[in-house]
Amino acid sequence: MAPRIVTAAEAAQLIPDGATVAVCGCLSMLEPETVLRGIEERFLREGRPRDLTVIHPVMIGSHKEGGINRLAHDGLMRRVIGGSFSIFSDYEITGMIRDDRVEAYGLPIGTIFHWLRESGAGRPGLFTDVGLGTYLDPRMEGGRANRAAGAALSEIVRVRDREYLFYPALHVDAAIIRGTSADSQGNISVEHEPVSLGIFTLAVAAKHCGGTVIAQVKRRVESGSVHPRLTIVPGRLVDAIVVDPEQPQMVVGERPEIAGEVRVLLQPEPVPATIAATIARRAIREFKDGQLVNLGYGVPALIPALGFADRLHERVAFSIEHGPVGGLPDGMATFGPSANPDIIMDSTFVFDMYDGGLLDVTALGLAQVDRHGNVNVSRFAHMVPGSGGFCHICHRTKKILFCGTFTAGGLEAEFANGRLTIRREGKVKKFVSQVEQITLSGDAARAKGQEVLYITERAVFRLAPEGLALVEVAPGIDPATHILPQMEFPVAVPAGLPVMDPGLFGAT
Repeated sequence: MAPRIVTAAEAAQLIPDGATVAVCGCLSMLEPETVLRGIEERFLREGRPRDLTVIHPVMIGSHKEGGINRLAHDGLMRRVIGGSFSIFSDYEITGMIRDDRVEAYGLPIGTIFHWLRESGAGRPGLFTDVGLGTYLDPRMEGGRANRAAGAALSEIVRVRDREYLFYPALHVDAAIIRGTSADSQGNISVEHEPVSLGIFTLAVAAKHCGGTVIAQVKRRVESGSVHPRLTIVPGRLVDAIVVDPEQPQMVVGERPEIAGEVRVLLQPEPVPATIAATIARRAIREFKDGQLVNLGYGVPALIPALGFADRLHERVAFSIEHGPVGGLPDGMATFGPSANPDIIMDSTFVFDMYDGGLLDVTALGLAQVDRHGNVNVSRFAHMVPGSGGFCHICHRTKKILFCGTFTAGGLEAEFANGRLTIRREGKVKKFVSQVEQITLSGDAARAKGQEVLYITERAVFRLAPEGLALVEVAPGIDPATHILPQMEFPVAVPAGLPVMDPGLFGAT
């Protein structure tokens, strides 16, 4: 029997109190905003549904009134398990987590997708070694994002003398997914979407448990009018469909080139000559033709535009964990999709590829680094943004490039006459004696034989057996004046320390 066509208000009635609800979306990509608004309006009107456990593999919503923030009301959510949360202090979900008004857990995106997949397949749960020795390890923080969180969601098990994290199978009562079209049989397709973000995985997890699957789409179409390879979720898995003709592809508007509908002439916006651009240029020097390269948010998002003139996007294959491989990834303003992608993979499969060690190199941001080479990107200051794809991306990648400024909070620097000059030092030190949270374990990276570089505007460090080793310095920078005093731990300054190429500091 074909699924029912319902309003958002009717869809909200299908969510019972106490339910575990899996929700798709990444910022404004594949965001089921109409259904989430219906749930919020019902709660504000009736006080129901209550006490939900909400699982969202990626942060949903690109503005404070939308996405997961629509569910950030006291009483509506009891627990939230997210692959990433907001970095903005005024977002409703940020306040709930900070003030311990909801039990919050931050797990990696890949872990959540694979956990849902194992649960939907009827297996006992997820066994993974991703996260051992980090904040995910139940012997450390167990993925807890605040004090309200109770027991860890995983436990340590041994299989053939190897340790794994084991996440017992989930019971999912409802899944809220989104696509472009629903045909007469209820099959959900994604022809206008830049990603698919595990919507099949979420639907199967709910149906296996006898739960309800609600799909939001832009339109109804006749059967056979969409290519079957673009039809992701069979209608037999779907219970209710909400049609919103105004559903946007993304908040920035319609861009058919990010969904693979057309190919366009690529022309990225010029990147200003900043210290962030310098760091990104230095990272590019570590790439080799033919490599599969993952890029993270922040400084690494500048790399495609900076390398465009040298056809970098044709010489390497960029991979973003949300799905696209190849093409030209978007910058920070709309990070996630790629223009003219060669492939759009489902995130569930992307993380299989990453876990298998098939990434050659990744360039990621950094918030804190300590004397052991541990990196923190998941918790600092007032923010608990979570780890996103970070843990799986780093797990078996051969070369890891951490890219960021040496200090934060007001850093001002300029390059002139062949020298880098620090005009004003940042208030916040990033190279600290101990990171607030271990998102990457330096010890684990050493044990795996991974090559790890920490690239800043004034210095480059390498992960060495004894900790961090200083391997390059910017022209005009004196380690005794500009590096060592801004670190909370000592590093040796080798004789004949190489100087970074002045060409890295030039205009685009």
